Amino acid sequence: MRSLIPASARATAGLARALREGGRLTVRAALGAAMASASCAAAIADRAPIETPDGVRFTFANAAAKSVSVAGNFNEWSAAANPLARSGKVWTAVVTLPPGEHLFMFIVDGKGIVPPLAEDYVDDGFGSRNGVVIVRPRER
Repeated sequence: MRSLIPASARATAGLARALREGGRLTVRAALGAAMASASCAAAIADRAPIETPDGVRFTFANAAAKSVSVAGNFNEWSAAANPLARSGKVWTAVVTLPPGEHLFMFIVDGKGIVPPLAEDYVDDGFGSRNGVVIVRPRER
């Protein structure tokens, strides 16, 4: 993602400069900004839970956290059953899940956190939301 940030910043700066200097935007500047935004969105989107050959990979970015785990209806909402491992600023874990819809949240330093990215969200019944990850049956 390091290489995407400068492109996005340059595109945004170019748009701001064009607006300050008379309000004219060129098609090139607008397309550049759109492409940079799409690239950044694609880089962020891969942080939603994703199926891998080994299970579902959960990812959470938080450099300040001391502990992160994933809790859900697949582990009886246990904060200890599926801890994430830290690599730099990013925490990850791969959890084997059966096909179906699974509700989840992250537990960060003992506090439940709504997942920043998920396939869908549902009301948790306590005034917040849970993320939904859908595991599709594997084709044989």
